[in-house]
Amino acid sequence: MRLCTVRYEGGEDVGIAAGAGVVLLGSLNKVTGGDFGPTLLDVIVDGRLDAIAAALRDPAVLDTAVAPASVPSFAPIYRNPPKLWGVGLNFTRHADDLEVRQPAGTPGSYLRPASCVIGDGDTILLPRQSDRVTAEAELGVVIGRDCKDVSPEDAPSVVFGFTTVLDMTAEDAIRVNPRYIPWAKGFDTFCSLGPWVVTPDEIPDLSAVRISTVVGGRTIASHQVSAMMRDPYWQVAHFSGGMTLEAGSVIATGTPGAGVIRDGDVVEAVVEGVGHLRNTARAV
Repeated sequence: MRLCTVRYEGGEDVGIAAGAGVVLLGSLNKVTGGDFGPTLLDVIVDGRLDAIAAALRDPAVLDTAVAPASVPSFAPIYRNPPKLWGVGLNFTRHADDLEVRQPAGTPGSYLRPASCVIGDGDTILLPRQSDRVTAEAELGVVIGRDCKDVSPEDAPSVVFGFTTVLDMTAEDAIRVNPRYIPWAKGFDTFCSLGPWVVTPDEIPDLSAVRISTVVGGRTIASHQVSAMMRDPYWQVAHFSGGMTLEAGSVIATGTPGAGVIRDGDVVEAVVEGVGHLRNTARAV
């Protein structure tokens, strides 16, 4: 299943891909008398995906609730992830970008605030505090239920799905001191999420998924999940070790490479089979 959040009639609604259009969750509730949502985070936290899928198997429901694909515009998948983990230097190329050695054994990591979150089509604000902002495409893992101390083997059982992440960094700050990473990653608009969350059954081979960073129409870096130092399921185990990962938490699993972005640049994150994010940078 492919789910998103859309801007619709002055608000936001959950969309579910159906043929050439989307089913809006608000419409589905009206047709079925259901109480799903109202947000995608609620769908995840409440564990309602199977019930939604069952409702959508009724052709009469689909005929009534589906909206044309041209109607909605995307919003972030949701605006307040319980935890938003980022993973750094998980690809060799990204370590080269920063002119540092790739860590041995465990990639770098950081938590960032929900105030960073934007969605497809939103504007990336380049802060006056930085002269060198970079953008990087990443595969995001969306946690499906509260979990702790999960093994890599059991990690697939706690994953709701995958999304696309476009992650920005005030790179000049971390070149001065790597301890500045939380500050360098924490600016408003520095994390674009979406437009889709795709359930694992839609991805036959996670290791073959290709992630690409595109700036101004030029592919800056591209590689498959198989090239990661630590794969997404290992990361779920790592971040759940001794720490609760709440349902709806997102792990951005690392980038094959980052590109410098400037005022007016169109920046894209492409994750094959998952989604395509596009944002425009603007100096403030």
